Amino acid sequence: MRKALFVFLTGLLVLSSAVTVTAESRESKKENRSENVKHVPFNPVATKGKIHGTTRIKANVPDGLHLAAKISHQPIKAEVGQAVPEDRTVTNPYKSGMNLSGVDAGVNKYVMVYLVNENQEIIDFQQLVLTKNDIREESWNIVWEDDFNGDEINRDKWNFVQGGGGYGNNELQNYTDREKNARVSNGSLVIEAHKESYGGNEYTSAKLTTQNKGDWTYGRYEIRAKLPKGQGMWPAIWMMPTDYDLYSGWPASGEIDIMELLGHDPDTVYGTLHYGTPWKNTGASYDLPKGDFSEEFHTFTLDWEPGEFRWYVDGILFAKQNDWYTKNENEAAPYTYPAPFDRDFYLQLNLAVGGNWPGYPDETTVFPNQMMVDYVKVYELDGEYREAGTRPVKEEAVSNLRPPIDGNYVYNGTFDSGLDYWDFQPFEPENLFGGEGTATVQNGEVKIEIQKPGDQPWAVQFVQPSIPMEQGERYKLSFEARSSGDRDMSINISGPDRGYSRYLSDKNVSLSSVDKTYTFEFEMENNTDPNARIEFNMGQGSDLPIWIDNVTLVKLPKDPNASKKVLPSGNYIYNGTFDQGENRMIFWNLDLEDKVKANASVNEEVYMREVKVDIKKSFKLEDVRLTQDKLDMEKGVYVLTFDAKSSEDRDMGVRVRNESGNANLAYEDNIALTTEMKTYQLTLRMNDSDPKSVFEFLLGGSRSAVTIDNVKMKRVSPPVVLDGMTKIEAEDFQDMYGVQVGGDGSSVGWIDEGDWLQYAVDVKEGGTYVVHYNVASGRDGGSVTLLSKMGNIYNGTLGTGVIPLEEADERTTINVPQTGGWGTWKTFTDTIELSEGLQTLQIYAPNVNLDWITFVPESEAKDSIVKNGDFSNGDIHWATWWGDQWSGVAEGDAKVVDGKMQIDVLKTGYQPYSPQLFQENLFLEQGKTYEISFDAKSTTARPMNLQIGEPLTSDPWFIPFADTSTFFIGEEMDSYTVRFVMNHQTSMNGKLVFELGAINGESVPATITFDNVKITAVDPTVK
Repeated sequence: MRKALFVFLTGLLVLSSAVTVTAESRESKKENRSENVKHVPFNPVATKGKIHGTTRIKANVPDGLHLAAKISHQPIKAEVGQAVPEDRTVTNPYKSGMNLSGVDAGVNKYVMVYLVNENQEIIDFQQLVLTKNDIREESWNIVWEDDFNGDEINRDKWNFVQGGGGYGNNELQNYTDREKNARVSNGSLVIEAHKESYGGNEYTSAKLTTQNKGDWTYGRYEIRAKLPKGQGMWPAIWMMPTDYDLYSGWPASGEIDIMELLGHDPDTVYGTLHYGTPWKNTGASYDLPKGDFSEEFHTFTLDWEPGEFRWYVDGILFAKQNDWYTKNENEAAPYTYPAPFDRDFYLQLNLAVGGNWPGYPDETTVFPNQMMVDYVKVYELDGEYREAGTRPVKEEAVSNLRPPIDGNYVYNGTFDSGLDYWDFQPFEPENLFGGEGTATVQNGEVKIEIQKPGDQPWAVQFVQPSIPMEQGERYKLSFEARSSGDRDMSINISGPDRGYSRYLSDKNVSLSSVDKTYTFEFEMENNTDPNARIEFNMGQGSDLPIWIDNVTLVKLPKDPNASKKVLPSGNYIYNGTFDQGENRMIFWNLDLEDKVKANASVNEEVYMREVKVDIKKSFKLEDVRLTQDKLDMEKGVYVLTFDAKSSEDRDMGVRVRNESGNANLAYEDNIALTTEMKTYQLTLRMNDSDPKSVFEFLLGGSRSAVTIDNVKMKRVSPPVVLDGMTKIEAEDFQDMYGVQVGGDGSSVGWIDEGDWLQYAVDVKEGGTYVVHYNVASGRDGGSVTLLSKMGNIYNGTLGTGVIPLEEADERTTINVPQTGGWGTWKTFTDTIELSEGLQTLQIYAPNVNLDWITFVPESEAKDSIVKNGDFSNGDIHWATWWGDQWSGVAEGDAKVVDGKMQIDVLKTGYQPYSPQLFQENLFLEQGKTYEISFDAKSTTARPMNLQIGEPLTSDPWFIPFADTSTFFIGEEMDSYTVRFVMNHQTSMNGKLVFELGAINGESVPATITFDNVKITAVDPTVK
């Protein structure tokens, strides 16, 4: 039931089941056949299939044509020249003699067989009515059930999910385990939604699961239920994986929706699969012929087999699916089909109130409202399940796709033709999601002005439709963008005709007032789509305007000899878990010398996917090699970890060679294996660089088999030195699990429970440190836990992998409330004790995006933010600037005399800021009030400007945090102060500037002396 936050109007796009009418007679069909088509006898026949529950259709197929087959519970109408139906009860193409599932002799017995040309037009057809003799027998045995005939809900079978928070869909209910919301009554489970204030929500309901009490891989799931109706009601019967993180989090985890209903459309139910990444959902709907699903009980059935799902309502087949994929963002290839639907899932029953898809209750919605379940039954097949085989690939024509212009698939990406080919607010009405704004072209770039940001990221949306995307091709999207200040937007490429499936996953982009080019490379994993679209989503977070220009989408050339890029996790080894690609061996090669005999294979069992190299004949260590090539490795230190065992005790080796194979770049032998699986960690020191290095496991010299799994090789960077205030960027982690670097490359997100990041630090002075986290969160319940552990993999004093909480030397946790959105950054502060020396820091930050972390010794945190403000250390941390040709070149000198900064200005420039005395890298927190104070005098009384802000590397060069302050400096040393409120985003690079140039056009050469410069946080209520 979980829907991605960026999805809307999905319900309008799900395929509907076919309309079924009586088939025409053969005589009528003959009359309708086109005169241009030569008649060929078409007499398909049905025989028993080779596997359970299937039939086989055999027919002669002329060259240039193919078959298609549709299953129905009633006679089907067809006509020559029409297009073949495209609903999910149609198999197209169908190969003569292929097993056809989803049929039975009682209900789904009608099969329309089509003869089809390359344009998907019907050339001929024949309807078959199956009998018991045409279908291979099958039977199912019940393995779990609840008929709700007791007095209360059986908690040995069911768990309760409790709490609110929107559940990723902006739902309104708080789930409880109260009898008021879930109970057994008259032989049925009753899940009842109420309109009432509870736990911060305005509605209550219930959600039950079988997790760890009923978990199954494959089977038949049958649920008889009576559903609610009413605007905003959202009942669901669905399944989620028990081992949620096996293939990474949602949507890569997979989700099976057996039944969903939208309360405002009570005669239609949906069956859907979710998978990815990029995220995709595929499914179909079933319309009740008479009445709606709230009037009486109906039976919802899902058959799940390896490589196939079948959905039924009251025994009527309305959908089959067998084409899906899944991929971890941190891996190089999709997991081997039929992942993610090849491991245990558990059942969920719930009644949600409101959400992105169903909308929200209104005055017509009746409360309380009920979902009733008569029984839940789970069956397993009596016999062997079918083989999943390989993922079916649908061939799609690409000849008619919109061609690129000079290689660019975006039309008018420079906006030279106004807004041609672009759409702003492409939905009705334009403020459907609460967003309002305008799009205009100014100075050759589009400007999006936002009056109301709305309540969803897509509430303000700018798109280009009709973008052709070809399966298997790699693309690069780039554009220039800026705002008038700091804000975020999200971008993606999606398929509006395919449930808004993501072809480029949603990427968050952090904007500033400086124009910047953003680039994203991705591979089109889905089937070819001629009508994809580029989305710029600018709603929800901010009403600051956005400028966009130079949008391009180009297809990247395929280079089979290109070096492999290091994975986002930092791993140089692709498919080190042996669970990706068609045979789970993609990216690996088994290289054998002459007369050597060995083979490599991977076990198909979910938790036994490890490569086994079975060696039959070998003479020396190097003559059997399990290898990966084209690794872009540089000279330096690497840590290699892997699990291994052998059929008998023996040694193995590891080697990295250059591309030509004539030089070893790293080498380790005498790695002792035993018959027990163990984890090995090696430090490899690359003595040279090679962008096409070859990594090798050396396995020869013995006839014993070797098993290997979980191979990782990561380059180890030197630790960050903590000496005074130190900033660490979130994306500069040494190791991580489960997280993703943001699309802009400057933050880390998608952090779930159990995910972590690690950083190596060398603390120069032990003690208490004030820790600042710059974070963003779009939901409640976020937190940041920081722990430390002496030692690090850099020098081999600590192993790789997660540090358990109980093994930490120190740890601290702070809660992070919702900040206003996933791109709305705020700074939170904590403290931690750190010992002197090399150590590993580990961060858990569930439900939080992380931008950076700073560490400030507590003693420094209590002092002025300005460093060396009394000039006791000379001019350290201070600098001067004497102008340029545009501001006018000033002349003079700066030096520290008797512990005071002395600026001798012989000549000023044309601007106030030529010359200037300044200090950068000041830490200023959003929302705080600061007081700037200093002592100063001048040999000639004169004005001086003070600026506080952040420097930029391009125009406008400086972002002020406060208005310019002008002081008149007298000839005697005096004290000066000014306060300001830091209303801008927290800055690690604040800049304090004393402007000593021409103030108000007046140039006054003089010697200005400064002392005791301070910036301190103050209580704004105290004068």
